[in-house]
Amino acid sequence: MRISLINPPHPNASYDRCDTPLGLAYIASYLEGHGYNVSISDFTGGYPWDIEEADIYGISVYAPTIDVSRSIAEKCREKNPESRIVVGGAHPTMMPESIDFADTIVTGEGERAMLDVAVDYPALKKRYSHSLDGRLDMCPNPAYHLVDIESYSRKLNGETCLSILTSRGCPWRCAFCALPPQHKKVKYRSIQAVAAEISKIKNEYGVNKFNFQDDTFTYNQRRLFALLDEIRPLNIGFRCNTRAGIDNADSYRKLKEAGCELVCFGIESGSQKMLNLMNKKTTVQQNRKAVQEARKAGLRVKVFFVLGFPGETAETAEETRRFIEQTEPDECLVNNFVPFPGTDVWN
Repeated sequence: MRISLINPPHPNASYDRCDTPLGLAYIASYLEGHGYNVSISDFTGGYPWDIEEADIYGISVYAPTIDVSRSIAEKCREKNPESRIVVGGAHPTMMPESIDFADTIVTGEGERAMLDVAVDYPALKKRYSHSLDGRLDMCPNPAYHLVDIESYSRKLNGETCLSILTSRGCPWRCAFCALPPQHKKVKYRSIQAVAAEISKIKNEYGVNKFNFQDDTFTYNQRRLFALLDEIRPLNIGFRCNTRAGIDNADSYRKLKEAGCELVCFGIESGSQKMLNLMNKKTTVQQNRKAVQEARKAGLRVKVFFVLGFPGETAETAEETRRFIEQTEPDECLVNNFVPFPGTDVWN
């Protein structure tokens, strides 16, 4: 049996080939570990739709890609009419009833659920869901050997930067985010497993820069400090995501000492009114202080904002503009608000 995992292009993104498809790489390595023949086809970045011959096609679906994912599924059926089409990802998890072009839907985490699909093939059920129950160390490292690492644009100080996860989930419930319904609690990998993966990547691929893709890398400070102590001797550079209100000057100092070069904050707005409507659980003053302290520790700072959330006015947008001017982050990304299915604001 051959399984082809497909990452669709993101037609609304300014550039969609920034990072390796980490979720598919995890699923691929899990299936390979159980003896299955797996490939990853990443159609982002304008790459042609080279549909491989397969018995099972697993296609990621996001809200903005549902139409293009449907088109890919049609191409898969043309390639092998006897194949089974399986879809998973954020959108099917939140709105499985909206999927009308697949034989099977996987909701939630994909590793064990896709193994269930492979075991049941060809007599598949309509829906599969199989949580990892917090045991993230049971998953082998992502199958980076199935993708062209150098084809992705993520760089850190000019060097190839590879994504890595130390945890899954986020304890907060921002009104625009669909993550909380998918991950009921934060799940962690062991510190030793993370350090071992970093060492393996350095040795096999010569990559020394990493993008910690955890939603809130610094959430558990005790674990954070232990992890930083473990990876400091590895002499890597990295970037990570955090938020105001949970860090302090000591956190930023330790991040810097361990090799952190860029810290990213989901600030979202410079208006307290908008922060409250978004259920951010932060204040403008906390956000301002966090940016200042991170920069004081020698870190480069990137900030993310959402513009146009319900309740936004010219006045609140102006407050965000002033916040950016006053804090002077090194990088700034302003996104238009989109009501993704499964979010509180969608509901």
